[in-house]
Amino acid sequence: MTNDEGKLDHSVASEASLANVMRLAGERAEIPLSIESRVYHQVKQDWQSTTAKPIGDKVYETVRKSWRKQTILATVRRWLMPAGLAAAAVAAVFVMTLVSQPQPIPARPVATVSRVIGSGPVADQYNEGMAVHTGHEILTGPGEGVSLLLARSESFRIDENTHLRVDAADRFTLLKGRIYADTGQFVYRDGGLKIDTPFGAVTDVGTQFSVTSSDGVLDVAVREGRVDVQHETGLSVARIGERLTLVLGEGVSVEPLSTYDASWDWVVDLTPEFDTSNKSLLEFLKWAARETGRELEFDSDATRMFAMRTDVHGSFDGMTPDAALAAILATTTVRYRIEAGKIAIEN
Repeated sequence: MTNDEGKLDHSVASEASLANVMRLAGERAEIPLSIESRVYHQVKQDWQSTTAKPIGDKVYETVRKSWRKQTILATVRRWLMPAGLAAAAVAAVFVMTLVSQPQPIPARPVATVSRVIGSGPVADQYNEGMAVHTGHEILTGPGEGVSLLLARSESFRIDENTHLRVDAADRFTLLKGRIYADTGQFVYRDGGLKIDTPFGAVTDVGTQFSVTSSDGVLDVAVREGRVDVQHETGLSVARIGERLTLVLGEGVSVEPLSTYDASWDWVVDLTPEFDTSNKSLLEFLKWAARETGRELEFDSDATRMFAMRTDVHGSFDGMTPDAALAAILATTTVRYRIEAGKIAIEN
């Protein structure tokens, strides 16, 4: 037998022995693909970084250290991730709690003070141009009064010995005392100013009116337009030139009241100053007539045209409409006279 044949027999025997050993060992467990891929890439990276150096234990040692480092990092991540998520959840709950809590709504300005009379506490507390906010309560003493300009240029006047609360730009509560409102040319389709009282709610429909609330009595006087009074027994209506009186336990009565009656005099004292900027004499005369509850009458169309073309100047601060009327017409060729409910203008 030649040497080559001996080598071949030895090789075959070795392969047979190796096959027997592999068969006895059985099938090896599959290496997870994630571990296999990670080890492969790590070994490849380390091999590339050490190709210029001897290959051997250094590669193994490098891989082993890297493996331990990644294992520690993975463990730390497993512990820190739940803690981080918990902290984030607590922070989110805290933020949501802050957001969900109702924030206080700041009071809104609904009016400005246009005039103050008297020398008591009201004069110390209020001044012209001062803003009045929702929720504000106004209390006047003897000889005191406050005039407000509302959002849509309505005039709202508060008489002496009155307690009023401002609920909104168009809603007030009259606890006691007397108020007057002039909504100008506004005619509301769905209700205008509303005045709540212990006896019921008073709502105007484009008008000039006063409301008085005293012990057991509600009094509503109408200078222009119409006022609806909703009370415990139903709905009552007062129109121009009428006074509605509701007496607790006795019902409702309505009687005539002229628009220039002396009972309106307190309103005149709180009339806001007329702004003469770019205003004609005709506009001034209309203002004076409206504030005094009288009709304006001209002796001719020429006189009306003269009033329309004539400008007015000056200041009437502190003057009543009647005093301002006398002062302004004294500087013109126009004459006037007051007859009951009428201001007659002649030229």
